[in-house]
Amino acid sequence: MNILMNTFSMAFKNLRKNLSFYSLYLVSTAFVITVFFTFTSFSVNKIMLEKISVDGRVETMCNTISVFLIIFVVFYMSYSNRFFLRRRIKELGIYALLGYRKSAILSLLAFENILVCSGAYILGILAGGFAHKGIVSLISRLLRLGIDNSEILFWDLAAVSKTALFVCAVVFVLIFSNGHFLKKTPLMNLVRFEKSAEKKMKFHKLPALLGFIMILGGYILALDILHGGSSVWIKAGFYQTGFAAMLLIVCGTTLFIASCLPYIMEQSKKQRRKFYTDVKIITTPNFIYRIRSNARTLIMLTLLSAAALTVSGVMALTLYYPIAAMSRIAPSEIEFRIEDSRQTDEVKQILKKHISDTRGVTLIRTDIYKVTSDSENLPPEYNAGTLGNGENNEDILREAGFECIPHSQYTRLLEVLGKQSVSGQAGSLSDNECILIKYLPDADSKSEQGNRYVLQSGNTKKTVTVKAVSMDNAISFANSIGTLVLSDSLYAEISQNQVPSASIVSLNGKALEDNEELYQALSEYLKGSPYLQGHSHRINELLYMNSSTFLLIGFLVILFFIAVGSILYFNNISAVMDSRADYEILWKIGYGEKRLKQIIRKQVRTFFCIPFVLGFLDCIFAAIVYKTGLMQNILGSSLRQYVPVMIAVSLAAIIYAVYYFLTVRACYKTVFPAF
Repeated sequence: MNILMNTFSMAFKNLRKNLSFYSLYLVSTAFVITVFFTFTSFSVNKIMLEKISVDGRVETMCNTISVFLIIFVVFYMSYSNRFFLRRRIKELGIYALLGYRKSAILSLLAFENILVCSGAYILGILAGGFAHKGIVSLISRLLRLGIDNSEILFWDLAAVSKTALFVCAVVFVLIFSNGHFLKKTPLMNLVRFEKSAEKKMKFHKLPALLGFIMILGGYILALDILHGGSSVWIKAGFYQTGFAAMLLIVCGTTLFIASCLPYIMEQSKKQRRKFYTDVKIITTPNFIYRIRSNARTLIMLTLLSAAALTVSGVMALTLYYPIAAMSRIAPSEIEFRIEDSRQTDEVKQILKKHISDTRGVTLIRTDIYKVTSDSENLPPEYNAGTLGNGENNEDILREAGFECIPHSQYTRLLEVLGKQSVSGQAGSLSDNECILIKYLPDADSKSEQGNRYVLQSGNTKKTVTVKAVSMDNAISFANSIGTLVLSDSLYAEISQNQVPSASIVSLNGKALEDNEELYQALSEYLKGSPYLQGHSHRINELLYMNSSTFLLIGFLVILFFIAVGSILYFNNISAVMDSRADYEILWKIGYGEKRLKQIIRKQVRTFFCIPFVLGFLDCIFAAIVYKTGLMQNILGSSLRQYVPVMIAVSLAAIIYAVYYFLTVRACYKTVFPAF
């Protein structure tokens, strides 16, 4: 018993005297536990789950995500533990030489891990309680769930217990790992272990070239998806081609890091003028050694970084794109069909009941007339078979034809919606001209501009030429696909001998935005009509359906970045510690503090840049494949649509930068006190 107490006392003193050394390990472990506790609290929060999960989907995702969280937490803490074991290994070897048995050394390590993990657990559940309540409050406000935040427990006993059991399990895993390491390591190897490294990997010209070619081939294969119908992705199959591209990139990344980078640096040594500088003559050989001795770690970090960046970029694109697409799917705040003019007056009465000030609210009625055509070059929109864009309208068939609206009405609606009108660029329309509103962009760079259509309305036939093609639709797709904008005079001529196929009322104004009570009142009045559309309503629906999914995936992404940043931190600190004697020699031969700091920054920056740059490239090409192959092209193709991906990558870059500056600062503290 006394031996255990003495060992515990020694462990406590070690932690107290080396608090600055253990601080990042403690903080990062506490952060990981915070994420785990927050997620666990969310997954057992019955009040929240009853509000956002009606079919068990969220519960299933929670169970799935929890498996990944457990794996990553165990992986991260195991790697962190191995780093600190490496830092302490010479000290432990001295203990062994002084007569300490390996069981006593294992007890010392076990007590240190217990103390660190206990401190991290306390900090984690404290921070996790605030994080959980904050997330619940944010989701409640965003989705208007009406949850009273005071009903949410700060510490849920089930979450506290699960987290405690998990931390205990991780501590036992670490103790077992340390015991296995000590058992298989001879006494003298403990003293000399800090100079050992991972098994060196040889490199040759052929695998170096092959790695570069495979990565390039994977990226070219990814870009081939932009070729449309002639793409390999269509001919060979999307998932088969995607797997082939991923395999090329993963294998290419492995060879590129293990062989190509060292080979390039080895060749750069032949350029004597560039190589023989006071900085490069130190950093280049050091880079080659670290690549060859830590290749597996760097490969793992690069693939992990690529996965984290890709998931965060795709998640941002998945959240942004459907919301942005609502500007076309449901452009007006509220839009519906009316059967007779009396409904318009009744709708106005409903508006007055739910809006105190109706000033600024516009009500525009648009009568749509259906015409047919037997022309050979009809656009795809003419024969669109179903609407498929409303809530319950998938089975409503649409008759083939064009749906005509007047030019003046189209321009007025666009002005109310704040859209850039192609009609303004095209100028006024003559009676033999029209503007075609597209549902999707033209495939294979084809355009209907200049096409002629013979319009049949009753016994009247009119030939019109497409003067312009636009994707700025003013009426939702639930109420009009294959829209033709005609001159006012031609529209009046068509309307003379025909009853409108549909009369659409478009309501817009600031007072209508996010007014769910008004939308529900109109839905009840129209008896759940599938032609009722609402811009804000559809966006709120999207957020309600997907917020929990994005939140849960976000836990994984955060953990990915913590793992990558922390492992890079530990790896660079370890490398600097091993080279501390080399830095002391450089100091003695005349390298000043400024120059040594420059060398340290360059070495650390290189090992941070490799995973981030390669991961960034993988993320960009994956986003292109995802957007082109798996998302409906409602908004056309423009670089602006990838802005959410760039925002996600920028946030990741900020996280990397924080870890980089922390690493550089720690390296300075490790090197300069030795002189």
